Amino acid sequence: MLSLSKHENPLYSACMLSPRWIFLDFDGVIMDSMTLKLDAYCFALAEYGFSREEVRRAQLMYAGLSRSRALPLMIEALGGEPLAEEAQARVLRRFAEEDIRLRPRMELLPGVRDFLEEAATRSVPLAVVTGTPQGVIDGTMDHFDIRRYFREVHGYPPAKPAHLQGLLDRHGLRPDEAVYVGDAILDYRAAEETKIPFIGIDRGDDPFRGLTLTAYLKGLPEMGDLLGWKAK
Repeated sequence: MLSLSKHENPLYSACMLSPRWIFLDFDGVIMDSMTLKLDAYCFALAEYGFSREEVRRAQLMYAGLSRSRALPLMIEALGGEPLAEEAQARVLRRFAEEDIRLRPRMELLPGVRDFLEEAATRSVPLAVVTGTPQGVIDGTMDHFDIRRYFREVHGYPPAKPAHLQGLLDRHGLRPDEAVYVGDAILDYRAAEETKIPFIGIDRGDDPFRGLTLTAYLKGLPEMGDLLGWKAK
């Protein structure tokens, strides 16, 4: 069940019923990939002896960052000191290899394809803004045949705030004419930096504890309720 922010948000009435664009994070919002990403992180870090739970907590801490930024930070947080450049390159290479191997096991989250179809029917422009490397997100879009639902697909680099600002600028949007939907604190910060209303996906880890969001959802399909689609 969706819930609005516990605090008044002056942008809510301006953007919720008819945003001109909807910007979406990918992993954990569109794709059910977070457990498989954890598998890839554990594979990449296997030689260091960290437990799966330790790696999971580090993954959540740096969720939303590109792997090239997240992995070095995870290693430093887990091990107490940074890895040498050569070791970092090896870990990143192992992660990339395992991530590609696991890609066929990924699935769209429940109800996501229906949401995408409804957005297309209503001609609501969608864009993906993710920390996944551009080449990887392009390959994933094509593998699952979902590129047709999105006007633009943006991966790393650059970081998410630059992509969000670029979308606003290219399409002549005020920040309150768009929304960004994400599942990580870094998604929230990217939206905050660009003054775009943020809708948080909370699947039980409570990543936005203590923060004021435009709305909290358990999954992307609930966006249709926020937008009033079922009432039409």
